[in-house]
Amino acid sequence: MKTGWQNKRLDEVCHFTNGLWKGKKPPFLTVGVIRNTNFTKNGTLNDSDIAYIEVEAKKFEKRRLQFGDIILEKSGGGPKQPVGRVVLFDKEDGDFSFSNFTAALRVKDADELDFRYLHKCLFWIYQSGVTEGMQSHSTGIRNLDGDAYKAIEVRFPPLPEQRRIVGILDEAFAGLATAQANAEKNLQNARALFESHLRSVFSQRGPGRVEAEKGKPILEERQRPADNAQMARLHAGFVTRTGGRVATTRHIPGPLSLSVGMPNVPPKKGWRWSALSDLARLESGHTPSRRHPEYWGGPIPWIGIQDARCHHGREIENTAQTINELGTANSSARVLPAHTVCLSRTASVGYVVVMGCPMATSQDFVNWVCSDNLIPNFLKYVFLAEGRDGLLRYASGSVHQTIYYPEAKAFHICHPTPDQQRKIVEQCDVLATETQRLARLYDHKQTALAALKSSLLHQAFTGAL
Repeated sequence: MKTGWQNKRLDEVCHFTNGLWKGKKPPFLTVGVIRNTNFTKNGTLNDSDIAYIEVEAKKFEKRRLQFGDIILEKSGGGPKQPVGRVVLFDKEDGDFSFSNFTAALRVKDADELDFRYLHKCLFWIYQSGVTEGMQSHSTGIRNLDGDAYKAIEVRFPPLPEQRRIVGILDEAFAGLATAQANAEKNLQNARALFESHLRSVFSQRGPGRVEAEKGKPILEERQRPADNAQMARLHAGFVTRTGGRVATTRHIPGPLSLSVGMPNVPPKKGWRWSALSDLARLESGHTPSRRHPEYWGGPIPWIGIQDARCHHGREIENTAQTINELGTANSSARVLPAHTVCLSRTASVGYVVVMGCPMATSQDFVNWVCSDNLIPNFLKYVFLAEGRDGLLRYASGSVHQTIYYPEAKAFHICHPTPDQQRKIVEQCDVLATETQRLARLYDHKQTALAALKSSLLHQAFTGAL
């Protein structure tokens, strides 16, 4: 051990106070404050983080937070975030307490241990995974073993050295936070540019819209299917398994190139409105029985919501789960061809993927097998232009918003010729690729910054800084 450094248990250098149940009076900090605090701020507290819930005044006096207290999460957590996170209470004034899911640590001797040094040390201990082995799961909720936590040994140098280390870390972390913010801003700008481009390409609002709003609707005659013979071939040998009710007669217009029912907005030059069912075959999905493990595992990729979330906006070739021919034979699941466009329609509305090979999907999707008159990636971009929030206008439900089949069957899209569709797809692909590249760079930078921060903390609390 370096000269002047010493090891002490946490309960030797800190007072521990448990939080209390909510009641009546001053504001207090919930465990959610710790979970939601952005650790790029190094576990410090912003005014916007504080949840104002009242507690009983009598109990509050014993648990009033003071400047320099460290709030410890001792219950809750999550599958990827074990309990033990810490937040520094650095408010000079105000009456604040804390919830029963948390505890407060207060340094006993400020001439021996700087609370800022201790906070960063505990932050490092959590990031090192020490608290992960100190939690129980007996009640279904993660709870921190308080005795084990109090027995943690903290290593610290004399007070001037502690303050020097804190100063170095604060300066370094401020630089890391700036680098992270810049990377995040670049990614946000790229996404905003991509979304703006999609809105521009697929917007159908024009002079005709104004006339329609004045009570002079301009309706185009409904076009015949682009190629009746081709659609017949597309449906040949297939019986769509959507079942249920027929297409709705409701009219739900959208601001871009998607609508339920024929819209009263004329298309821009060179484009036309068509029923999506005139251009593609609608298919549903299904989940083979989980009570029959013999239906699962095999050569057929099976798309679930998690797969769509991971591959949103892209082609998908691999899935977390697969099924086999026995599973399709004993369920309504069916294998759909490559390039089928899949749109999630249930509680997680709006994820869009394109099959890279023959696959099946769960019942959470509406799937479109496109004819030669509709380029699959063009349809993908029609859905992406709406955005997940925009697609909710076509959903309904008292508990979970769902795009039901009557609405999906009544989808109309605005589209140009296939050749023009291909040109639009090429342009969108360029921006999408750049956005995805920046997203990967951002993820790599996040990982590198986290590793650098961990390295700095390790050096600081092992005497190597």
